[in-house]
Amino acid sequence: MDKKYQEILLEINRQFYDQFAPSFSRTRHQAQPGVKKIAQRIDKAASVLDIGCGNGTLACALAARGFTGEYLGLDLSPGLLSEAVNLLDKPSQGVFNFMAIDLAQPGWEESIPQKPYDWLVSFAVLHHLPGDALRRQTVKAFSALVANHGRVAVSVWQWQNSPRLRQRVLPWSTVGVEPEDLDPGDVLLDWRAGEEPGLRYVHTFDAAELTGLAEQGGFKVLETFYSDGKSGDLALYQVWMPEMNP
Repeated sequence: MDKKYQEILLEINRQFYDQFAPSFSRTRHQAQPGVKKIAQRIDKAASVLDIGCGNGTLACALAARGFTGEYLGLDLSPGLLSEAVNLLDKPSQGVFNFMAIDLAQPGWEESIPQKPYDWLVSFAVLHHLPGDALRRQTVKAFSALVANHGRVAVSVWQWQNSPRLRQRVLPWSTVGVEPEDLDPGDVLLDWRAGEEPGLRYVHTFDAAELTGLAEQGGFKVLETFYSDGKSGDLALYQVWMPEMNP
């Protein structure tokens, strides 16, 4: 993907989260079922890196389980990070920290405390990264942050499984872009929460593409499952491990 169009797509999502962080957070006060499923597997004393932590629903789910380890949540949106701090509300145990990070900036992983993490999770993030090269670059960075014995858990939106969301697809002419300038599966969706609509860029993954991305980043897929939404298939989840593992 041409850098010009990649930046247009990145800016669409930056503007969305800058403008709608508080109202978006109000629709996300509970961890999704798939996130809860992963949270149950995380040892209470583990080190956890949550990339794209949003308003901290995973952190809250871990704290509710008596988490005693170290958690670091990263997100592009200062507004959502502020919501995360407020929602977490000083847990009685465990170490919880948050920091702003932009995955589109090369070398972002170098600013992360360089301990290998037992779990690296990235829920509803990869589908917001435009262009295969940026997605591969991001997953490659994951491999530098997770321990050899560790696990990576990711999810990507399956918006196409929702009749309501299928009606929210907008033409790319809305933002002055031609479909041929983008990748197959790139869509523009509107979002509403009782106010003016916002725009979000989403790349549509299937299981084969997500598996290929994992393998290109040096990971082996351990598990694939669908969860979330009324129909239980609004998100595609995978659990990975580094290929070097026995």
